[in-house]
Amino acid sequence: MAFEKRNHIKVFVSSTVYDFEPQLDVVYSMLDGYGYDVLMSHKGTIPLDSELSNAEICLKGVETCDVFLGFIRPLICTGILDRSQPSITEQEFEVAYRLNMPRFVLADYRVVFARQFLKMMRIPVIEVPYTVEKDGKERLNRVVHAACIDMYNAAIKNNEYPLTSRKGNWVQEYKNQQDILMHLEAQFKNPDRIKQLMEGNG
Repeated sequence: MAFEKRNHIKVFVSSTVYDFEPQLDVVYSMLDGYGYDVLMSHKGTIPLDSELSNAEICLKGVETCDVFLGFIRPLICTGILDRSQPSITEQEFEVAYRLNMPRFVLADYRVVFARQFLKMMRIPVIEVPYTVEKDGKERLNRVVHAACIDMYNAAIKNNEYPLTSRKGNWVQEYKNQQDILMHLEAQFKNPDRIKQLMEGNG
């Protein structure tokens, strides 16, 4: 990919890292190659502040960005500080919604399938099972976390009626890295279009 001149549009990539590092590396390279300033916790490009917690740093990063790129994945292990509270990733999405910034959301096909299955079976919620390993530590089993389905529902504005009133509710399903890159190329290849979206949300 030929590198474009810097456009200094700040793109925040949601902090979902566990078991997703190779994909994030490629996403960073693509966006950086198009000239964007990419804020990504995995790559260490979010400005740090010793007076703030990790969660506060990430949320401040969202607030200072122009565009939000969110990934909804089966695991929501990034930034779970308290099981009774939203994870850092969930909070990042909430800030992006509150600020109504241009946002692009991709969802793992397993999240979409789990949501459809639960709806079909009329099962209201999934209890998230944790496994206690031999070392005494609890680890999340590799299942679709209920919070991920909640994030998906929020992204598609599932509870907003009438249907014609829903805007900004596109969520792109993906199965592999190629799907991710195809969607990102279509959305981010033209920085001028992104600037127009930013101006429209200003």
